[in-house]
Amino acid sequence: MQDDVPISLAAIILAAGDSTRMGRPKALLDWGGKPLIERQFEVARAAGIEKIIVVLGKDALAIQGKANFAGTTVLINDHPERGQVSSMQIGMKSLDFATDAAFLWPVDCPLITVPDLHALRDAYASGRRALMRIFIPTHGGARGHPMLVDIGFRQPFMELKSDQTARTVIDANPTQVKDVPVKNAGVLVDVDTPQEYEAAKKQAGMGNRL
Repeated sequence: MQDDVPISLAAIILAAGDSTRMGRPKALLDWGGKPLIERQFEVARAAGIEKIIVVLGKDALAIQGKANFAGTTVLINDHPERGQVSSMQIGMKSLDFATDAAFLWPVDCPLITVPDLHALRDAYASGRRALMRIFIPTHGGARGHPMLVDIGFRQPFMELKSDQTARTVIDANPTQVKDVPVKNAGVLVDVDTPQEYEAAKKQAGMGNRL
């Protein structure tokens, strides 16, 4: 780590979407014999993330009934039709300043690994002294997920309208955004359709590591 001061991190896993194009809740997609959302819990814990917040929507009961949420905090987005930004806001609002920064982590990103999270954590440890507040993994020059946001900088996210996205904040604050190159092309992968799900499983192969 780049800093001697302990850093308290949270992961906000965004799983309130309707999964319309997938045809079933993406949180429950099989990933190595377990629900995909449990895979994210495992990666987060292996990376040393103390707090795991999960934001669910209309499929909350079905998802909670088929996955192990032990050790996590579940929040419900009663209006998921307002878009992913509304889930971000619910998750970020739940955190106090005992948490330094939070990963904003869509549930449909199955290929994120512990080294990716550590790269973002280390960039945060050094970059926050230079007033960097948003840290985004990149591969081959393209930006991926999850991004890490300083909790002291959450207000711009809380002020977003339902028709806006996190990109609105990123584009408005370029001097406070740090791109963090990682080796894992999986940070660019999300699965919205059955075809993308099958492609992601093939990409994982035997390298589906934490």
